[in-house]
Amino acid sequence: MAFESFTWHTKSDALFDFKYGLNLAIDSGAKSLLIFTCQQNNYPEDELNTLLSSCPLTIFGGAYPMLTLKDTLIEQGALIIGFEEDLDVSVFSDLYNLADEEHLEALITSTLEQKNNFSGQDNFLMFYDASINNIENFIDCLFECLDHGINIGGGGSGNLEFTQYPCIFTNQGIHSKAVVLVALAKQLNTSTAHGWNILQGPFLVSEAQGQTVQSINYQPAFEVYSQAIEKSSEHQFNNQDNFYDIAKHYPLGIEDINKNLIIREPISTQNNQLLCGGNIPVNSMVYILGSKKDNLIASTEQAAISVFTGQENIYTNKSLIKNEAASSTTLIFGCVSRELYMEDVFTKELKVIAKHCPTPALFGALSLGEIANCKSGAIRLLNKSIVICSW
Repeated sequence: MAFESFTWHTKSDALFDFKYGLNLAIDSGAKSLLIFTCQQNNYPEDELNTLLSSCPLTIFGGAYPMLTLKDTLIEQGALIIGFEEDLDVSVFSDLYNLADEEHLEALITSTLEQKNNFSGQDNFLMFYDASINNIENFIDCLFECLDHGINIGGGGSGNLEFTQYPCIFTNQGIHSKAVVLVALAKQLNTSTAHGWNILQGPFLVSEAQGQTVQSINYQPAFEVYSQAIEKSSEHQFNNQDNFYDIAKHYPLGIEDINKNLIIREPISTQNNQLLCGGNIPVNSMVYILGSKKDNLIASTEQAAISVFTGQENIYTNKSLIKNEAASSTTLIFGCVSRELYMEDVFTKELKVIAKHCPTPALFGALSLGEIANCKSGAIRLLNKSIVICSW
């Protein structure tokens, strides 16, 4: 049968309803399916695993805190998108146990050899278990191992408690501690935004290990961070009890060589240390950031305008819709902490993307970390940001 674009969603958390949608997708004529579910659905793992592993179509995706469809936020349920191409899916498993660069490089190299080094494939989506603590080492090794530049967009799946559980979907079922790369058949265009501005700093990161910052300016990291915020605002930290309620307003920013800020989100504190959503190198200079909600929305609108520039006219003439160069799909990875910070205003962010989006399909996931290329081409893990992917 001829394939027509397939999009299905439900706001039900019942596995029965998900199975119904999956059967519709299988009968739609699609060859590949992107499957997103809300992590709070709590589908029976064994039954979901059986459904995925028995699906005759190529599948990929994951469980995320929340989903989006056009300008609507989905806090419970599932989303299935069908594609006419049989997309190439690669799985990198058991990453949590690969602590050093040598073993990561060996895993990546062996996969690249099986895929002929992704010859002729330069455009990828990436889905990964956000509880993996070495994801930045993985993407650094991936970038170094490939002998050609790639375009990539992605986001971390999982739950807001950052507890590890199977949350990545493929035809082998549900995975934990895994990364999935999906090679696209079209050119991928991405644009990123965060909207955060410098309030205080710079501060020297005098001691850190991975995602944990032990000291800033040679003093306990939490003391420096909390005192700086308390002196300039009405907020008062009560250690862990209200840490995130305050910290979600004040991320950290690392300034790169191009004067761009890479956002790092403080997630929790323990023993006067700061645990962040991404690595912060020793001897880096960081800033305490802040923003108004309108500024975050404005930055997202600029990202939408940037990624969609030149595409609007493609869809004004129906005879051009089937042009192979035309983008037909837009996928958003928006950090879930943006929704936690903006609350009811967050849907305005979705609306400004939908306002400028010319593609027929517009959907996404609220993620726990975002993946995109920076201006130099290197792959970066982002926090409290939004990545718009169009192809």
